[in-house]
Amino acid sequence: MTSACQPAHMNPRDEGAAMPLRFEDEAGLPAARTAAGAAVPTPLARLLASANSEERQRTVSELAGAIGCDWLVYGRLAPELEHPCPVPLYSVNADPQWIRRYADERYHEIDPCLHEAMRSWLPCTWTLAELQRRALASAPSSRLRRLVADLAGTGMRGGVVLVLPGDSGGTRHVVSLLAREPSRRLVDGELLGEVLLFGMCLHEYFRSHDVSTKASEAVASLTPVQREILGHVARGESDKRIAHYLRISSHAVDYHMRQLRHRFAVHNRVQLAQASRGVAS
Repeated sequence: MTSACQPAHMNPRDEGAAMPLRFEDEAGLPAARTAAGAAVPTPLARLLASANSEERQRTVSELAGAIGCDWLVYGRLAPELEHPCPVPLYSVNADPQWIRRYADERYHEIDPCLHEAMRSWLPCTWTLAELQRRALASAPSSRLRRLVADLAGTGMRGGVVLVLPGDSGGTRHVVSLLAREPSRRLVDGELLGEVLLFGMCLHEYFRSHDVSTKASEAVASLTPVQREILGHVARGESDKRIAHYLRISSHAVDYHMRQLRHRFAVHNRVQLAQASRGVAS
């Protein structure tokens, strides 16, 4: 039986050769260039050129559609949490109920596609039919069967998962693309280059350029106490009042404030309040 999830591979004739990234768009126009003259891959250039979040959503949707996918979910694997789990940071067209259920049921623990992508560091393609065959071989009450049933309920019939390294501490980021009618080229891995380029450009954009996503990522990795403190800071409350509300010492508040400034890469209280506004719980 064919594996339900297969890492896409380059043509054997290309083994050992560098994967060429596309620096031209469909019309053959040269990609944008940095001030130093370095070429910027077209997907990243288009993201950087987005004037607002609505235009960015359209751009990502078009880029995903160009490789035959209908949904996109970009998230972070947070290893520093007591129970590591994916933290969704951005999505386009994806059903939010599916995203919540995936997290609530902790499907990442048994998702064969995610595990294969984490082992190979290459895009891992999948089809619902192959996942269903694998699920039938498991126990009737298995979580894999529930995962596949829930996935079938979304209407998605195939896709690809790409795992990318984070900045430090074993953090990883996941790009998941799902399709209602996956093309044979996507399933067979012929679009490896396009998927890699798109995923890497998306990751670079959110890692280095999008303030709201970086703030959401910082909040996702906070402890419950730090989340509470961040909420009080966003409301303009003093350290003394925060200590009173949380029934902790001023020294403890000061310690957490330093940790928060480090997480958000800011230097003072005003900058911290601005960076966290709209994402603090």
